[in-house]
Amino acid sequence: MNVILLKAKDFKTNIIQQQKHIFRYANQNSIDVNSTEIDNFSLNERLESKDKLKGFLRSLDYNDQVLIYSLLTFSNNLEEQIKIFNCLFERSISVHITSMNLKVTKDTSAVKIFSAFLKENDGFLDMEKTTVQGRPKGRMSKSKFDVYRLEIIDFLEKKYSVLEISKRLNVSRSSLKDYINSRGLRDLVDTRKKLLLEKDFKKQTNTVSQQCSQK
Repeated sequence: MNVILLKAKDFKTNIIQQQKHIFRYANQNSIDVNSTEIDNFSLNERLESKDKLKGFLRSLDYNDQVLIYSLLTFSNNLEEQIKIFNCLFERSISVHITSMNLKVTKDTSAVKIFSAFLKENDGFLDMEKTTVQGRPKGRMSKSKFDVYRLEIIDFLEKKYSVLEISKRLNVSRSSLKDYINSRGLRDLVDTRKKLLLEKDFKKQTNTVSQQCSQK
């Protein structure tokens, strides 16, 4: 069975646009769509509290395919996404991320998923925020440090200090520190380390995986 999952809440691309894009992708790849589901949970809610999403995941069978417009359909948190992928991969369920023209299967490396998350996360940080009390909250603007993003992550992974990184990149230490904090790069580095030790990471997510894969 091939199922479309659309994101209804806290999402830049509305449901109609998501659906049109996914159907176009499905037609181009000769995928027959059997049904469509809608996720109404907030992006930052944890999987443990998403009973309907867990119910959807449990309803899937071995070798089914899920089509989503963006990785953010699942969550804007990488660890939450990995929990969901673990649930799906246990039953050889594949995921098509149509905005990236990417198919993710149980054989896809965790590092590749991490790289895809980085690309998606850049777009999420740039999206317009919702309006509060009649005034827009503003945007997370692009930064001159964006071109160094992967280098900065590698340096942080090697436990370089912000001062050492700023010297290597010949940039302001204080501005670099603000960039690292605003983009949550230290959290990304911590998650990447867990992903590179996939056995340890799977132990941490095993309980949730059982909850969403058992019918």
